[in-house]
Amino acid sequence: MRTVSAILRASAAVAFAAAPFALTADHFNGGRTVPVHRLAPLDADGDKISPSAPLPEPISQAKTCAQCHDVHLMPGGTHFRTGLDTNDAPESVAVEPWFWIDEKMGTAIPLTLHGQPGAFRPADLGLSCWQWTKMFGRNFPGGGVGSDPRAVEEVAGARQRWFVTGPLGPNCLACHQQRGYDSSEWARQVLRENFAGAATAASGIGAVEGMNERLDDTWDGLRAENPDDHLFKVPEKTVYDLRQFDAKGRCVFDVGRPKSANCLACHAVSEAGVPSHSIAGDVHLQRGLTCVDCHKNGMDHRLTTTSCRECHAEANGAGPTPKHAGIPLVHFEKLSCTVCHSGVTRDGARAQVRTARANRIGIYGRAQWAADVPNVVEPVFVKNAEGLIEPHRMAWPSYFAELGTNDMVKPLSPETVAELGARGTNALTKAVVAGVLNALKAKAPESSFGFVGHGRLWTAEGEGTNATIVAREHAAAAPVSWPVGHDVRPARQARGAAPAKCADCHTSDSEFFFGKVVPTGPIVDAEVQPVQQTEFLGLSPTYHAVLGTTFAMRPIFKVFLWSVFGLLCLFAFAAAAVVLNRLGATISEGTLAFAWGFAKWIVDMGFVLSLLYLALSGVIGWMCGGMTGWWLVLHMVAGGCLAGSAALLAVFRAFDRTKKLGQGIFWLFWLVCAVGTVFTAVMPMMTVYGGDGQEFLLWSHRLFALAFAAVSGLVCRSCCRRGR
Repeated sequence: MRTVSAILRASAAVAFAAAPFALTADHFNGGRTVPVHRLAPLDADGDKISPSAPLPEPISQAKTCAQCHDVHLMPGGTHFRTGLDTNDAPESVAVEPWFWIDEKMGTAIPLTLHGQPGAFRPADLGLSCWQWTKMFGRNFPGGGVGSDPRAVEEVAGARQRWFVTGPLGPNCLACHQQRGYDSSEWARQVLRENFAGAATAASGIGAVEGMNERLDDTWDGLRAENPDDHLFKVPEKTVYDLRQFDAKGRCVFDVGRPKSANCLACHAVSEAGVPSHSIAGDVHLQRGLTCVDCHKNGMDHRLTTTSCRECHAEANGAGPTPKHAGIPLVHFEKLSCTVCHSGVTRDGARAQVRTARANRIGIYGRAQWAADVPNVVEPVFVKNAEGLIEPHRMAWPSYFAELGTNDMVKPLSPETVAELGARGTNALTKAVVAGVLNALKAKAPESSFGFVGHGRLWTAEGEGTNATIVAREHAAAAPVSWPVGHDVRPARQARGAAPAKCADCHTSDSEFFFGKVVPTGPIVDAEVQPVQQTEFLGLSPTYHAVLGTTFAMRPIFKVFLWSVFGLLCLFAFAAAAVVLNRLGATISEGTLAFAWGFAKWIVDMGFVLSLLYLALSGVIGWMCGGMTGWWLVLHMVAGGCLAGSAALLAVFRAFDRTKKLGQGIFWLFWLVCAVGTVFTAVMPMMTVYGGDGQEFLLWSHRLFALAFAAVSGLVCRSCCRRGR
């Protein structure tokens, strides 16, 4: 009996151990609804949370979600890159950088985890992985550099406190929670260094008290109260909302596909100073699409983006195919779609924008989190590595720096500047910058210092009150930029749409080619040299000024060409009529005279019979409402025959009908009536006019047709009298 019990227990253990693998192998069974995620949350050790315990552990999203999902596939995903792997992302990828900001020191240093041009790696400035996590964890969903073992195992020092905070694990709810997620609470808890409980607090399942930020560097990790400060200078403590747990210790996680609001918490951009009701938003979101309809990923969380062309230009694209009527094809070879259709500024004008990542917008609370630094400008049109012009957001770096050999520039962190005796200010002037540079020089006389800002490198000359500051160009002061993808604007709001059309870009002084981009920075009295757009585009300003001038004459040129076209058509028509009549006269002198005359007779009879049926069916349909069924079908067939016969008559009979001036004028009137009849017949078939336009065309067709029938009858009568 004991043997059987042992076997049963062993079998149960094997089944339990295999259950997660059975679930994670393919947990989608064909159902079209998101299952209710009622489950027991787990802590970092994989143990079930006890919400009523005196000191309960915070929820580990990774362990909790791994009960059903392949969480182990997520490291290396787009939002979880660490910069510790050489294959994290290619260095040519231009994405929005992070910015190390200190407004009092005039600091805005662009940073990157994967070698983006124009930005520094954390190690270049001595930033540890822990410091990076605290500074920017507000805008990434945990994981990655916040919990990578290589990062957490950094040697203890002044710039890392892993032993106090622990890792910042993946926060699945940041993207997948459908309602009630508080991204501002996540940001607050990260900045308080409450890494473990930040996700729990943001989800609303519980609250987190205490501030790890206020604990000493010598904190031993024990969860004991601090005798001097029982409210803040204590380690984080999770307090669960017991109403959200059932009798089995389970709670419902309201999760699903990421909503656009989840994405915008970290990816929002808006024009500075614009009220919320003036923001139109992305046209795709207005039509019911969401961010993840175009930005997709699997369980590995590596994003793949559907391009504009895939949806709107390829044969099996899901979106409507744009007509781009009148736009030369060269535009689609040299411009990205975003040049005309993307941007958040009003009317696409260049303006300062603020982003969630750079300016901390979207974080709400008593404290004012948003900052104007760095000054991000949009749009600046730049030619990318593939030679395609695209709109960019652009920012100029600003920081105090140590100048090394070979004109190398090494940024100084705000803390380093302060340690060297410089004091920050809310309003940097050239005199203040010169004073700071001299203070730095006094503290470290063996070194040289400068200030990067406004697209220049500034250095001090002289000492004390006589110190002046001079600026020069330097590669380190070049701006950093990244492509604009959103907000996507509809066609009617696109660049080059009515009423401006071509003049949006093609004038001798257009903003697109000749607009002045002003480098920004913190020095309030700096003399700034604007940069013309053509420099970023790599184009000749002279050529485009001349090209733009030609567009001023474009309306006159169009009228001239259409006039010439009309005259040439008349001349060609007259010449063709003369040639064909001469050919007919030549042939009639030979053996084919009868055949030529018979062909003319066939055309005449086809015209007369078609005209008679059309007149009869048209009048009956008009007067009796009988233009339906076979009457309508035959009316359409006869209309085609009449149009073809009229065209042939216009060629075969033109010479005979224009020998005298009076006959020529009468023949011209016949042609005008024919053109009007055909035009008013075909235009209702085009998707141009609505109800009122269709009604107008119907009555116009009736009047033209009656006039055409009457004039044709007079022509036939005149011909019969002359025996022709």
